[in-house]
Amino acid sequence: MIALGVLAAVLLIAAVIMITLPKESPPVEKLTDSIDLPGYTELTLKAGAAEQGIAFQNPEQNFCYIQPSLWLADGTLLWRGQLIAPGDVGDAVTLIHPLAAGEYKDAVLRYDCFRMDEEKTPLNGATGNLTLIVQ
Repeated sequence: MIALGVLAAVLLIAAVIMITLPKESPPVEKLTDSIDLPGYTELTLKAGAAEQGIAFQNPEQNFCYIQPSLWLADGTLLWRGQLIAPGDVGDAVTLIHPLAAGEYKDAVLRYDCFRMDEEKTPLNGATGNLTLIVQ
């Protein structure tokens, strides 16, 4: 009787483990005629610091590399990231010009996009305006 009780407990534990194991997600369908790019209306940065502790991700469904960059409204380049493959996260943002505390309106987040071929052929990109909140 004890053996049956132990067997039942083992089977119950195995069933619980099977239920709670993460299931494989279905494969992501790759886009072929468009590029998904994350958009932001504002971004919070650390005042006076080059290292920001934030990073950008290239959505998994994209078929190309993305290269994000951040600019002030006057055209000053604050940061340019490396090429990011679909599904990957780029390195943390390190500003070329750390900013003083304040709000910087009409900053620009720019995405340059490139084919994943040997030449890294340029594709269409995108720009979006946002407010940098520096604290």
